[in-house]
Amino acid sequence: MIKTFILKIINGKWSAPFFITSISIFCWFWLWILPVTKTIWNICFIIPIGTGLVYILLGISKIFKKNYREGFIQILLSIIFTFIAAVFFTILTPKSPYKEYKGDIVNPNNVKVNMPLDFKGLDEKPLVEVKGEDIILYNYQQPGHYKYEVFLNKIEKGKVYLKFFDLTTNRILSAKQVEKDSRLEVENPADELKEFESDKVFTVEEGDWGNYYGSRVEVWFRPEDSSMPERKLLVKNYIIQGN
Repeated sequence: MIKTFILKIINGKWSAPFFITSISIFCWFWLWILPVTKTIWNICFIIPIGTGLVYILLGISKIFKKNYREGFIQILLSIIFTFIAAVFFTILTPKSPYKEYKGDIVNPNNVKVNMPLDFKGLDEKPLVEVKGEDIILYNYQQPGHYKYEVFLNKIEKGKVYLKFFDLTTNRILSAKQVEKDSRLEVENPADELKEFESDKVFTVEEGDWGNYYGSRVEVWFRPEDSSMPERKLLVKNYIIQGN
């Protein structure tokens, strides 16, 4: 009898928003109480999203059972409330996963280093004054995730991509993944600065949340003309953390 009652609630078309909302609120407040580590952050994010996916699958199963109306309603409600939950955990987070930088990294040769800029909203960038060719690195959503934009003068058609190196050991970081996800098509026939912005998010895996270290970021260019060699365009040092 109890089992039947529970299954009836779970399979009810109006239970999806109730359960997804309840679990999302619980996980959201959980972040107020617990220290923000990568594991806790991922658990709190995955549980409500996972709950939404379960309800979507239940809705699909109802459609296969020819209960079309109820199945479509459940799928629609599940998608809507799962999206709302995702927004809460990406924009309205109770605690930022970013720990304040204390300036305590090893800095060989005392080189100049820069901090990545933070997005104000999901895709709202801060205003930056750029006076010459430059690369601007942005933190994106959680530690170790980055986007970037590059400003270039006259350049032929081709692709740019990034390489990250540890400032202390000179070890290349997440080489294949960073190169793949940071590729960006460029072409600027005019002799003036032009902005090129990446759409993809790329991840530096080395390190962990809050473990800041210096990185040399290099911008490389691969001409469309395959007979021409690749060349390094820019170098800039940033303080980063891994994922």
